[in-house]
Amino acid sequence: MSDLTSSVSRQYDLFQTSLESLDKQQKYLNYGWTVTGRESYEERQERLCLEVFRAAAIEPQHVLVDVGFGSGEQDLLLARTYEFKKLIGYNIAAKQVEYASRKRSDKLEFRLGEAEVLPGLETNSVDRVMAIECAFYFDRPRFYRRAAEVLKPGGLLVLADIAFANSLFMRREDFRRVGTRERNRAEWEKYFDTIGIRDIRKETRPGAQMTVTQIVKTVPRSKMSRAERGEWWKMAFYSQLVALGLAARLLHYDLLVLQKRSE
Repeated sequence: MSDLTSSVSRQYDLFQTSLESLDKQQKYLNYGWTVTGRESYEERQERLCLEVFRAAAIEPQHVLVDVGFGSGEQDLLLARTYEFKKLIGYNIAAKQVEYASRKRSDKLEFRLGEAEVLPGLETNSVDRVMAIECAFYFDRPRFYRRAAEVLKPGGLLVLADIAFANSLFMRREDFRRVGTRERNRAEWEKYFDTIGIRDIRKETRPGAQMTVTQIVKTVPRSKMSRAERGEWWKMAFYSQLVALGLAARLLHYDLLVLQKRSE
């Protein structure tokens, strides 16, 4: 595990500790999908997950993989709204895996593992791989290659994904992982046909700004460790940059549907 991946793992372990101490009922960690602007924060977060599921065209016989499942909230939502054979979730944050595993079932399994590795999956064994607002943490070339390995021919990789509009900001390692849409596309098209790129900046930008507001309102009044507070303030800072970047068109936020090429 790289230093950057270890840092992200620690960050989300701390987020999970905070969410449990706050007794937050819906433990989503995404910017959501805004329609009217009157939805609650949690309703927007749930809607983003549902839009990804809809784009994945899930069928009852499908074996699914959800990479970066957070607290498992989105997969419980999936199980309530779609029929499928089995879902295997992967996450690098041990506390989130432990929390989600309390709610596992015959259809839901949660594993500790990196997106670039997807341990335990055989070649050509799954029908859908999904990643909701987390692929910008991945070593993308390795992730696209591994996703293509585990997907059956014709299977779909579906992502709610953020990328830079140009390469001016990509000198840092974490920013290089975010990548540009063009650079990322060049990597995924080594294995996948691009079925759809839907620009969802309008739907996701309000939630990015709302994330900042939620953190500013919640953190000062909460009993958190210094480390937890530090990670939430860091999240607020970067979420503000995302909101501004989406507004200024320096960032893309896309709903991507990619199909593995038939062998």
